Amino acid sequence: MKVRFAIKTLVLILPLSISVYAQFTQTAYAQSNPDSQEIRKAITEIERAFVGRDPAPFDRIYVDGYVNIREKPIFNYRDQLEAMVRWDAAAIKAGKKLDFETLSYDSDPPSIQVFGDVAIVNVLKKNLWRYRDDKCLTQYQTTELWIKSDTAWKIAAAHMTTIQCDQVPWQPPHPAVAEIRALARPIKYISATAETELRELLTKLTDSGLRSDTNVDAFVPEYSFTATNASISGDRSGLLNALKIPTMRNRDRYRDDEVFLSFGPAALYLFRIRSFPKPGETTPPPPIVFSVMFVKTGTNWRIAASHASELSD
Repeated sequence: MKVRFAIKTLVLILPLSISVYAQFTQTAYAQSNPDSQEIRKAITEIERAFVGRDPAPFDRIYVDGYVNIREKPIFNYRDQLEAMVRWDAAAIKAGKKLDFETLSYDSDPPSIQVFGDVAIVNVLKKNLWRYRDDKCLTQYQTTELWIKSDTAWKIAAAHMTTIQCDQVPWQPPHPAVAEIRALARPIKYISATAETELRELLTKLTDSGLRSDTNVDAFVPEYSFTATNASISGDRSGLLNALKIPTMRNRDRYRDDEVFLSFGPAALYLFRIRSFPKPGETTPPPPIVFSVMFVKTGTNWRIAASHASELSD
């Protein structure tokens, strides 16, 4: 499946009439649906691959162009991940002891909402790792965007809020990852038609304000929002307030680093909220990165999930 991207300077979100949405049988399936079961199986396979350092599942389950948002968005994360796993696997085969090791990798039961060939997964991942003699349990409250490609489910993007252990062991960059520079910008572009549709939806949504009677059609009923404190709810105000922040830098806060991405029947919008230092202070609050995940139902787009996390720099 071809993945298309674009960087611009506005906002995006999606509308859709309730009648069209109801007719287009893409309401979220039950957790016992075969699609949900296949996604759970793929999640388990990835977790085992982290521990066993098996590169095959990453190549098969992650789309080409997979986007990872943990600190800053990385648009070639699959390449970095595969390089690390292959390097470690070769070292283990040669009888070497690794300085860095994944001791266990699992997750709580995921919440999976399926909309035709698109799925939103909310899950808490748990990574127990070691660097030399020091151990750490790192958890990630994660929102994932999955798409069905050639009858198989694949992960297209993931936004992760990191919950670290109390004392994080120091570790240098992995030698294999250090050789692959992280791409901070996508290399492909979204179609002009899709971009226009998304921009029009965002404009309508921000113009309508926070009134539920005017923005309800822009969201699927199962919409989820992950806040900067890693809490999950169906509250839309966090996203709507962020979208109201202007792109002009003459305000206390402004929105920049906008990126549009297309994954066939799904789309992703990324942006960052920056703030100026408060009066009497020299250091500004940390930036906040937002992701907005869309699903296309019929000829219309709707927002299925959004996620916000603080950046350390």
